[in-house]
Amino acid sequence: MQKMLIAAMLLAGGAGQALAATDFYSTAGLQFSRAGEPFDLNDAGYQLGVGYVINSQWSAELTAEQLFDKQESEAGRRVSIDTTGLTLAAVGKTNLSDSTLLYYRAGVSQLNHQASLTLNNSTVLSDDTQLHALLGLGLEQNFNERWFGRAEVVHLFKKDDLQADTFRLSLGYRF
Repeated sequence: MQKMLIAAMLLAGGAGQALAATDFYSTAGLQFSRAGEPFDLNDAGYQLGVGYVINSQWSAELTAEQLFDKQESEAGRRVSIDTTGLTLAAVGKTNLSDSTLLYYRAGVSQLNHQASLTLNNSTVLSDDTQLHALLGLGLEQNFNERWFGRAEVVHLFKKDDLQADTFRLSLGYRF
């Protein structure tokens, strides 16, 4: 009976270690995005992501984000824009210390823009999807084995007069 109890404890401990050693993680955070001319937009949004650690230096991430969700009204004119994105990126990492990493990302982001303009009770709608290349640079601070925080700047390259820069603060959890 005692041997069975010890074997069960070892097996449960091994299963717990295997679960703790998984290479998946998730992130969630807030971001501030700014689009340059001719749009001159800025807005707060969010980011949710999942990642897979390939090795100690590389990960792959899939993120969903809200860049702009803005409405403005002035003198009988109402403008609204809603921009969401789905991003796939390779993330490289360089250790700066035992708990701090410099990371860099390169990838593509599919942005969906939904806009409307209402003037004199007449509304024009637009729905557009674009694929943008992106680069990012950030710092990751590990709080313990599971939890980490990130601060990052991401640049979406110009396509059809739209480019954007985003500053992100996020919290992550390793499964």
